[in-house]
Amino acid sequence: MFVTTADPVLEPPIITVNTVVSFWVPFCKKYNVQVRAPLRYFSGKPEGSTDSNNTPEFKQEWLQMKDMYDNLRQKIELDEFQKSNPCHGEFDIFSNTEKTNHPTIIQVIWENKECLADGLPHLIYISREKKPKQSHHFKAGAMNVLTRVSGLMTNAPFILNVDCDMIVNNPKVVLHALCILLDSKGEKEVAFAQFPQQFYATLKDDPFGNQMAILIKYLTAGIAGLQGPFYGGTNCFHRRKVIYGLFPDSMEKGNRLSKDELEQKFGDSKEIMKTVHDALEGKTYLPNHTNISMAIDIAAQVASCGYEHGTGWGKYVGWIYGSIAEDKLLGLTIHEKGWRSELCTPSPIAFTGFAPGGGPIAMAQQKRWAIGLLEIFFSKHCPIFGTIFHKLTLRQCLAYMWIINYWGLKPLFELCYACLLSYCIITNSNFLPMDLGICISIAFFVSYKIYTISEYLSAGLSYRAWWNNQRMSRITRMNAGFCAFVCILLKLLRISDTVFDITKKDVPVRDDAEDDKDAGRFTFDESLVFLSGTTILLLQLTIMFIKLLGLQPLMPTHNGSGVGEIFCSIYLIICLWPFFRGLFEKGKYRIPFSLVSKSIILTWCFIHLALLAPWLISMANQNSFPLYEKHRYKYTYKRVTESLLLILLLLLLGYRVISVNNYSFPWFVAFVCESWFTLSWFFTLSTQWSPALIKTYPERLLQSVQELPRVDMFVTTADPVLEPPIITVNTVLSLLALDYPPHKLACYVSDDGCSTLTFYALQEASKFAKFWVPFCKKHNVQVRTPFRYFSAKPEVSTASNTPEFKHEWLQMKNMYDDLSQKIELEASQKSNPSHGNFAVFSNTERTNHPSIIKVIWENKEDLEDGLPHLIYISREKRPKHSHHFKAGAMNVLTRVSGLITNAPFMLNVDCDMIVNNPKIVHHALCILLDPKGQKEVAFAQFPQQFYATLKDDPFGNQMTILIKYLAAGLAGLQGPFYAGTNCFHRRKVIYGLSPDHVHKGNSISEKDLKQKFGASKELMKSVACALEGRTYSPNAVNIANVIEAASQVAGCGYEYGTGWGKQVGWIYGSLTEDVLTGLTIHERGWRSEICTPNPIAFTGFAPGGGPTTMAQQKRWATGMLEIFVSKHCPIFGTLFHKLTLRQCIAYMWIHNWGLLPAFEVCYACLLAHCIITNSNLLPQDLGMCIPVAILVIYKVYTVSVYLAEGLSIKAWWNNQRMSRITPMNAGFCAFLSVLLKTLGMSETVFDITKKDLPPTNDVGDDKDGGSNNYQVIRNATSGGNSKQERVWNW
Repeated sequence: MFVTTADPVLEPPIITVNTVVSFWVPFCKKYNVQVRAPLRYFSGKPEGSTDSNNTPEFKQEWLQMKDMYDNLRQKIELDEFQKSNPCHGEFDIFSNTEKTNHPTIIQVIWENKECLADGLPHLIYISREKKPKQSHHFKAGAMNVLTRVSGLMTNAPFILNVDCDMIVNNPKVVLHALCILLDSKGEKEVAFAQFPQQFYATLKDDPFGNQMAILIKYLTAGIAGLQGPFYGGTNCFHRRKVIYGLFPDSMEKGNRLSKDELEQKFGDSKEIMKTVHDALEGKTYLPNHTNISMAIDIAAQVASCGYEHGTGWGKYVGWIYGSIAEDKLLGLTIHEKGWRSELCTPSPIAFTGFAPGGGPIAMAQQKRWAIGLLEIFFSKHCPIFGTIFHKLTLRQCLAYMWIINYWGLKPLFELCYACLLSYCIITNSNFLPMDLGICISIAFFVSYKIYTISEYLSAGLSYRAWWNNQRMSRITRMNAGFCAFVCILLKLLRISDTVFDITKKDVPVRDDAEDDKDAGRFTFDESLVFLSGTTILLLQLTIMFIKLLGLQPLMPTHNGSGVGEIFCSIYLIICLWPFFRGLFEKGKYRIPFSLVSKSIILTWCFIHLALLAPWLISMANQNSFPLYEKHRYKYTYKRVTESLLLILLLLLLGYRVISVNNYSFPWFVAFVCESWFTLSWFFTLSTQWSPALIKTYPERLLQSVQELPRVDMFVTTADPVLEPPIITVNTVLSLLALDYPPHKLACYVSDDGCSTLTFYALQEASKFAKFWVPFCKKHNVQVRTPFRYFSAKPEVSTASNTPEFKHEWLQMKNMYDDLSQKIELEASQKSNPSHGNFAVFSNTERTNHPSIIKVIWENKEDLEDGLPHLIYISREKRPKHSHHFKAGAMNVLTRVSGLITNAPFMLNVDCDMIVNNPKIVHHALCILLDPKGQKEVAFAQFPQQFYATLKDDPFGNQMTILIKYLAAGLAGLQGPFYAGTNCFHRRKVIYGLSPDHVHKGNSISEKDLKQKFGASKELMKSVACALEGRTYSPNAVNIANVIEAASQVAGCGYEYGTGWGKQVGWIYGSLTEDVLTGLTIHERGWRSEICTPNPIAFTGFAPGGGPTTMAQQKRWATGMLEIFVSKHCPIFGTLFHKLTLRQCIAYMWIHNWGLLPAFEVCYACLLAHCIITNSNLLPQDLGMCIPVAILVIYKVYTVSVYLAEGLSIKAWWNNQRMSRITPMNAGFCAFLSVLLKTLGMSETVFDITKKDLPPTNDVGDDKDGGSNNYQVIRNATSGGNSKQERVWNW
């Protein structure tokens, strides 16, 4: 009897011990124990017991046996010998040995010297010699050593081999096997008797599909009717003479071999040759009669790694080499000689093992089987050759081809089929029949599923077991099978060799593993065996997403993908459900990130190769690549649903028109309001109809431009109370630390509050920046805003964890804390110093002070590793002068920066919009410097997104859905609106340049320059350079020299009689100067682009609380209405300028923020009127179905949109209710404000949105963060205007 084990870690010795243990043999025989493995016999739920009565003698012996087994197990688990590493006595031979480098070790652990019938069998330990440069042929080599050593010691005519985890379940297994091997017919024909592999402690419903209940039942029975079952590598009784190469024809006469033939085949050991000779002739021979120990020296010789060289071992005799599935190969060669084999299935079953659990173990085993079978197929031992040239029967050949195909060949075709599904859906083509021919495929699928279900049910298994085996047959072949195919391909190409992976064996805690809830869960590791399955899943999910959104290209040669392809793809996703869960689980149940990353890359490659192959070919023929691309796609579901809602709204209007009998005042008002609602919905539909996505390629930028251009960065703040300087400081620090050459950057901070605190904070921040910026660049910090980087829950950090980094991190943290404390202390003291740099602030008021321009930091030598310029500006203000709010401040920044640095591009951000992606300049310049973008694009707008957001968006101002769909929709038109922040402008466009003049520049006379830009000669010169595209800086090194000229252009009277605010710069006339400026740019024919890099470019903090939110929304709505009722109305832009019709509709959509509230309030009041007067405004008959359908479809549609984005139902509801609250409060108040302004009764006021620095990174923990608060807000007076308006807000 041969027991093989190879690794004490993967195959714990306690398992091997249970397979061979014999210390309790008398006990087992005395009490007729059925299951004689102590592990199972003493388990909590033993499957076998004794027939003995419950006598005191039996109880006492049972307890003794259990204590002895427990002691044995504890000894092994404690591993005392290994820890002490003994080098004396029996263990002396193990000294200085390694797993792959040691001499032969043979130890007789127990010898039945007197051949006692009631004694114990011999027990012999063998560890064959191994040397690093010698091939050991895995398990096949070990079996051949066992065959030779056993031939020298006992030379039994029959050999039983079992794996170390296959325990005997039927103590009469030898008798059953000999019934076959000693039968008169069996002696002539049968080479081996194979017992099936069956399992104990199985998991319920076979979650890993490796218990093979149906396979064993039907396949083994089928093969038994042919030439016989395959050799399974374990649980098999062999005839020794067959292992020595005997043919059936030679059975009766023996196989007399000459001495030379014996030596050539079996080696030069005389003892081996003699034992082989006797075995082949059927003689019983024992060279050392009863003393086995005397044969150890000879046995050690034949167990050496060099003994087989030049012999037939592994070629003609013994276990055959050439495949890691040595069992199938040996069985095949035996069958090729003409032998038969028989399957033996006694009751109770003969052997039981423990089926491997978890993904990695199951896949490793399946992969090894598949590799071994493929090695056989691609070798001279291919079953086809066995039938053609040897005695393998045709049907037995087909049986071998079945097992080779099932594990080795079929996976390639299954994977190709899965990829073909994806290809067809991506390219909008098909491979399944589109006509009635599809019925054939359906019949195949349905018939097969019904047939397999019936098999499982008839075998007493459950539907769940059937499904687990169905999905695992897909998973196994697409993962282990395909990986095996790749390994064989690499072996055939001589790139690498195959490896024998030992299947890990685990001792089950109890016989019934069903109670363990996690036992059946699929586990993963970083092995590449899971790569193909993960990739196929991601590919199917991606193509279904593409299909749902209708993003496939329309190809004239393709008929479109049908229902069959979609169904197959969905079925495949369901089969790969464990992998889908693995994307979101934790720990060992999660697919490792490295594996997912590789799969994403492969998915991306497949999709692009399938979809963009023509584009790649055409682009390969060009000399240059675009710096950015616009990908257009379709939201089919959105289009259909929104169109349906528009139709229903039109039906409602039609119903009101034709319902003559219902005409009344409420009916008419409802008709008017609903008409506007319908028009509003049309605005929405048109704006979002053709979405697009911008993809930038910053890695191509440096290859396309010789030198990166300068960029001026503008930060605006107006009130140190509402906009605390610490927020402005963090924004400035994030800008100074951008991944862009510092000598190409300049940061200008506009302080409309003329605050010494803001100036002081910036001065201190510049000192901190000298350390912060190098730190960020050295450690590749992602979010370069100190308060977020050092927050309690930092969202971004660095990968470095060295002592040097920790030390520097702590230094930076302490420095930032000191900076914060200084600013807070200065704010609390409210001091107003009048000395040094602060002398200019003496006798100043917020609305009455001269221009103040201070160079806080100057990169005088244009050092590439220095800091960008940092310049503080507080423009002149006088009580009787209009300052035009933020637009006026932006124009001052434009003029001052034009004098100092005159960069061709300008970035403007609000003081609370921090940089989240240090590569933003590169992304923006990809758009602005692209050959096409240079001619057409005026500005690149980054969306406003937020950090530290409140859970479920209680104030409905995070605008997640709005940003996604509106921004994408606008990108498909003339471009996004200018949002007032996070925007890169082209300076020459701000100076009034039209697209028509881009090529030739805009050379204008000095008179026109003076008329438009003012009397400053320095400014006129810089404007001329900017318009002509020339780099001009009046004082290339010393900025301080232009401070006086800069102070002049920052004066409040400089703009009088010029084109500032009318034709050039930021346009005046609206509180939303951003939308107005963007509109005038679009009217000239320019386009804009939305840029959405990953990670997102900028993040801000969404205003919380009712008053702040409502004040912001009111200002926006007021500004929109001011534009609508002015000469800048988008309708005029389309009629008289170059604003496209659909862009006009998009502007009408956003201006509707100010118009819609009036109709909503009217509709709400109309509801109250009807209830008070007992009248109606909604239809009373079947026409009621229309508004009901509108309500239901709209709500379901919006809910689905929120859920699709991963948002909650509560977030949806918060946005729904706030979409009612905001228009009825802030929107309606804005409508009244503009109405009073239009009637000349009042003036609108710019309310600054209060900014707060969140205490932590996650405000979701604040239970009061989303609660409403109420207060009365008075609008501040503007420019000496004493008129005030009282607004009640939340």
